[in-house]
Amino acid sequence: MQILRIQEIYSNRFKRQQRIKELQYHAGGNCVHVGKISPGCKPCFTSTKHINLTVGIKCNLKCDYCTSDDNICDFKNPLDKAMRANITLKVLSGKSLISAVSFTGGGEPLLYLKTIVKNMKFFHSLEQWMKKKPWYYLYTNGLLINDVLLARLKDLGFDEIRVHLGASNFSSAVYKNVEKAAAYFKAVSIETPAWPLHRGKLFEMLPVIDSIGIKHLNIGEIEINRFNIKRILKVMPDAKVHQCFGLHLYDGGLVYDLIEEIVKRKYSYSVIDCSCFVKTIQRAGAKDVYCEKGEDLCKQY
Repeated sequence: MQILRIQEIYSNRFKRQQRIKELQYHAGGNCVHVGKISPGCKPCFTSTKHINLTVGIKCNLKCDYCTSDDNICDFKNPLDKAMRANITLKVLSGKSLISAVSFTGGGEPLLYLKTIVKNMKFFHSLEQWMKKKPWYYLYTNGLLINDVLLARLKDLGFDEIRVHLGASNFSSAVYKNVEKAAAYFKAVSIETPAWPLHRGKLFEMLPVIDSIGIKHLNIGEIEINRFNIKRILKVMPDAKVHQCFGLHLYDGGLVYDLIEEIVKRKYSYSVIDCSCFVKTIQRAGAKDVYCEKGEDLCKQY
């Protein structure tokens, strides 16, 4: 493993950005994208409220770069009584206008459908006091998608689902499932990391997702922690890493190689560099003190 200096990494990224004239910049330059991004991404760059619920760690796949701890016990409904009371109080007082609610996990969220249903009912019960209905979305690796499940999720009020294609190694079955999903929701997005070992398949993905109606592509770096570093080094012993908010795997410029190809081919979906810069602004408090409103940032649905 080689640790790269941040000066090298940042300089390389800025040089690549300068080459792509079509790029748009928001959030003080942290949000770099082409086209209008998903409403679910807006809270990452503005002071609007986003609630993300990690519903569980069980998974039907095992990615080398997964950041979850294999040995941790599963947990129960993430919205306990105290959290529900706190959210309700803030909504009723007008102090918390929730713009987005998402469901993710250290595993596969669709293995926890009962938990998702229970929590969606809770948020729907608060909508009468909200000025605007939140944008509801969830993440999935796509393996469990079928028409019955898609209809159920639509009935629950989901606006968007995001599919991690890399988890299944870009399975043809998952591509078919993603195409089915595009007929049910306002937006179906692909959110998958710039894993260097997937380089060829990531380029093959670009025209396919354009042809099946994908609205947004979120692609960025892989985060490294104490749970996945050994797995990553086993398959990539010469991995290069750098530090931003946390530790990240250097992609060798893959994100911007993909963005340049998307611009060149004029694909219809938006694309965002969901890199370490995004994670920094997403998790820090600066955006709550001062930030751009981002009125023209997202696609309107």
